[in-house]
Amino acid sequence: MPSASIHPAMKTELTRVEKTSRVILALLVGTLIWGAAIDAEDFSVTVKLPLFFETADNYVVLENNGDSVLVSLTGSGLEMLTHQISSPLTRIDRNVQLRGIQSFPAYINLRLSTSDIHPQGAITVSRLMPDQISCTLDTVISRQVPVSVLSSDGIPSRFRLVSVDPKFITVTGPSSIVLSMDSVTTEAVSISSGHATVSLAFSSEMVAYSEGSVRIRIDEPIVPVAD
Repeated sequence: MPSASIHPAMKTELTRVEKTSRVILALLVGTLIWGAAIDAEDFSVTVKLPLFFETADNYVVLENNGDSVLVSLTGSGLEMLTHQISSPLTRIDRNVQLRGIQSFPAYINLRLSTSDIHPQGAITVSRLMPDQISCTLDTVISRQVPVSVLSSDGIPSRFRLVSVDPKFITVTGPSSIVLSMDSVTTEAVSISSGHATVSLAFSSEMVAYSEGSVRIRIDEPIVPVAD
């Protein structure tokens, strides 16, 4: 009886699909383990967010002692990751109430509370710094002021025959600024005979003009010559 021969098992090489499947499976298992690990622990993150003020119509915040707030957020690792991916906080809006204010401009102290900020999900706001902001509130008004032409040679336009169209423009902004404006000046222009369109010089970012430029005409006086 012939003896049975034993052959060693042949080694089978994995196909590309099998290799890819095993890599994906390993990544999924690793992600699940990592997610379970970070979800079991709470994390705190501090972010710096810009502060914006909301006021009633015809009121404006002139200045404040802080334009940003440090916000401390607390949550599990998975919750923090979901929060950052989905809809992270990008700004803080603070409403300015008018109750009790008798005159303007008014100096106001505003309290910032963690209960005023509502991040999505199970994230909680644990701290704000600073938690109090000082600001100045003013009314918004409009009034007409004359336009003054600024010559690049420094000679006032009243000593020349200069006509401006329009002669007056409407300025709108905080009352404390608008009421102090006697006129609106153009950008420096070289005065010579003829016509020109010149831009208006903005004195404050908080004041809006009804016109961005004016038309000027310069006439040199004709002096009669005696015969």
